[in-house]
Amino acid sequence: MTTPLADYAKFAGKRIAIVEHMQNHPFVLGLHQARDHGLEVWLLTGDRSWYTHGHAWESHPLAAAVDRVIDVDTTDLDAVLSAVTGADGRPLVDGLTSFSDYHTVLAAQAARRLGLPGPDPEAVETANVKDRLRVALGDVPYNIPHRLVGSRDQLAGAAEALGFPMIAKPPAEAISYGVRRVDDMDQLGAAWQELSAVRRSLRGQPRSGDVLLETYVEGVEVSVESMSVDGYAHIFGVTSKDLFGDPAYIECGHTFPVPLPDDERDALYSVVRRTLEAIGYRHGPCHTEVRRSESGWRVIEANPRTPSSCMTMLVTDVTGRSPILDAWLLAIGEVPPIEPVVHRGGAAVRMLYPKRRGTLQYVDGLEAARAVPGVQVLLHVEKGDKLLQRMDNSSCVGFTYCNGPDRLRAQALADEAAAHLDFVVEEDEDGRS
Repeated sequence: MTTPLADYAKFAGKRIAIVEHMQNHPFVLGLHQARDHGLEVWLLTGDRSWYTHGHAWESHPLAAAVDRVIDVDTTDLDAVLSAVTGADGRPLVDGLTSFSDYHTVLAAQAARRLGLPGPDPEAVETANVKDRLRVALGDVPYNIPHRLVGSRDQLAGAAEALGFPMIAKPPAEAISYGVRRVDDMDQLGAAWQELSAVRRSLRGQPRSGDVLLETYVEGVEVSVESMSVDGYAHIFGVTSKDLFGDPAYIECGHTFPVPLPDDERDALYSVVRRTLEAIGYRHGPCHTEVRRSESGWRVIEANPRTPSSCMTMLVTDVTGRSPILDAWLLAIGEVPPIEPVVHRGGAAVRMLYPKRRGTLQYVDGLEAARAVPGVQVLLHVEKGDKLLQRMDNSSCVGFTYCNGPDRLRAQALADEAAAHLDFVVEEDEDGRS
């Protein structure tokens, strides 16, 4: 990823607290870039082992990317406030934020309590809790019919109201965890049994066991990357979303920018801005997922954070603006000069998944992949790691990334590099490979 074209000198002399952090390369790189411009970074974390997976913290990329690590219960608002407040009751930081879906609400609450810049906590929670987003959008044509189901005896009524196929998902999770298509009552019953048993989030927060059911929307899915400043959503552009497909919805690649006819682009941007207005989200980044159905655009999710899976790299290399750094500027009370957004070239990322389950021994084809012109190979696993523990985006083991003259050429090169790679594993003790 190239250094952003814009000047981030306003970071100099400022301090920011980040409640938990994303682990992939772009977010660690963003930390280094921000610190190069003078920003002091405190990382608040409740469990360092969540990042290290048994390895030493000192060897983890985050350890060298932040100025201070504070071990604190990041699900406890008062504990977080205490960690960043001096004896005089004043904040010790100039900004406090999070890009972790599981902590964006608490970070917004903490920023508000400290009098620091940030989004409305209620707006963030409405976006994160997916059935609340549906309720907030109401009967607009870009919403999706839904039912929140709290008991098995509600399934038949939901099926009658929504019809098949439908999507079943936890109301509040990330990385596509638990999302699947169901085509009949047997599949619906199985999805209910599995998802209703989830009583803790992937980061340990309590869950009700409710299951959100939505009418399935046939069509091509994209995401819109935006940065809201004083209530106006500045849009960087549209990102493609390649999926493995039914029955689960696991991302396998993205390209940027997606060209659209003027009328379709204007309609899409209008849907995104009206969605953010409806929930009161007026400050900060958002990654809004939308599908183009036969009847128009339909909002899948609105995620009040920067996108993951190297999508921030796509935006930065094509526009010269870093969504990560721009979001941190907003968090310390500075307005990033986003407009006008100019696209130069294109970029693509391919998400890498192992073909077999087990303990990683080595990566075959790495030299050949790195030899593909213009491609970066970004791995976030090492020998000894357990691979393919769950079938969602968390099983991704790295990326091939390319910034090129256009998005399709970049995609072809990223695909070429990915085709060389094979993650060689040793079978688990139960005989699975």
